[in-house]
Amino acid sequence: MLPSTEFKIIDRNSEYLGVPTSTLMENAGRGVASVVEKVAGKRPVLVLCGGGNNGGDGLVAARYISERLETRVFLANERETEKRLPERLNAVRHLLIRELPELKECVIVDALLGVGGRGEPKEPYASLIRWINECRKRGATVVSVDVPSGFQSTLSVAPDITVSLHDAKEGMDSSNSGEIIIVDIGVPREAVELTGPGEMLLYPIPDSGSHKGNNGIVTVIGGGAFSGAPVFSSMAAYRTGADLVYTIVPHSSFSTASSFSPNLMVFSTAFDYFQKEDTALAMKWIGRSGAIAIGPGIEVREESAEFVKEILEITRCPAVVDAGALEICGEFEVKRKAPTVYTPHSKEFEKLTGERLSDNFEERREQVKNSAAKLSGTVLLKGATDIISDGRRVKLNRTGNAGMTVGGTGDVLTGIVAELLAKGCTPFDAARLGAFMNGSAGDICFNSKSYGLLATDVIEAIPSVLVRYL
Repeated sequence: MLPSTEFKIIDRNSEYLGVPTSTLMENAGRGVASVVEKVAGKRPVLVLCGGGNNGGDGLVAARYISERLETRVFLANERETEKRLPERLNAVRHLLIRELPELKECVIVDALLGVGGRGEPKEPYASLIRWINECRKRGATVVSVDVPSGFQSTLSVAPDITVSLHDAKEGMDSSNSGEIIIVDIGVPREAVELTGPGEMLLYPIPDSGSHKGNNGIVTVIGGGAFSGAPVFSSMAAYRTGADLVYTIVPHSSFSTASSFSPNLMVFSTAFDYFQKEDTALAMKWIGRSGAIAIGPGIEVREESAEFVKEILEITRCPAVVDAGALEICGEFEVKRKAPTVYTPHSKEFEKLTGERLSDNFEERREQVKNSAAKLSGTVLLKGATDIISDGRRVKLNRTGNAGMTVGGTGDVLTGIVAELLAKGCTPFDAARLGAFMNGSAGDICFNSKSYGLLATDVIEAIPSVLVRYL
């Protein structure tokens, strides 16, 4: 059982993998028709279609049903159907009626509104939903396509059967959907398992009336051993859409970090590595932020470990934990209660969890899932195929290329994921979308830079990913 948003993501990923929406619609209509024919016996069938994809499924179903049973089609919005579904409509135009008939012994197919419906049904859908429910009281059998129209609102169709496409939708049960029959519509397995352009539907689009601070504020904490790492994360957060990024580094990294770009707001501690006394400085900026990224470039030493441990344990701000902070979390058994994404590569995974990764991919997948459950967070294991899990769900990402073994691309990923958290994405969604965006940016770079690409190139390609897929 999946949330409705997941089905939109799957549809888009299917299209990307070469199985267009038109094919899925054809398969869906055929599946619905098969169920309706069994239910109807010799009774006539009336199909009510909306103007969207749910209506398209209904039109295809009507075409198949009409080959065996008396069938009529009523359009809720003929103009919209003509515009969006001309080929589907032309195939059943001879079945159209303009007025709703008086029906008792019949089967009514509800293909008015699907998972894309939002809020309370508006006219003419509201009146049609009431009409369907009245017909059912008078003896008609009602079959809904995918979800009952008006699903999860105060006015919805009360069907005898719901033919759910690919899988049941979150919230469906016998009380609101009748008997639930799931039909296979030919969704590629990869469209479900792998990230793809569909994940871009998770990106929070800024509101036209938004102002500075509404679209993500991030605090990046890192540096010391490697001064460039927190800079990469900070610039990646900006390129992902952050309004503000606060970068906190030890004194030893301040000159390098502050001179990289005038876009950066860099704050220095008093010492050459993080110490517990720096907590107040960090908390000042974390308190203004929607997410933190901690770990890039941090030197793992006892004083720094106490600082990282305290930040992660006392803050309730969503966080991305990377690099040195991962080792600290594993060694000092940091207990994080707020939303968290851990972004290890294979060696860091062992330091974080104390568990060596299996060479068998399926076993490795289970290890990531189990570790995420133990950590009560999301783990994004970086590799040729990224494995992302929140302990319940698993998603794989295969964007990216061998050129991205260059240093700094993991720090870029950290900044992307941190900004997506700051924008309001859940940890699992931020991790899978971030992995797709980071790898896709790398793939864009590879087309022109080949194996000579740099982390800074990947950062500059992030907007191209947004332009291409949003």
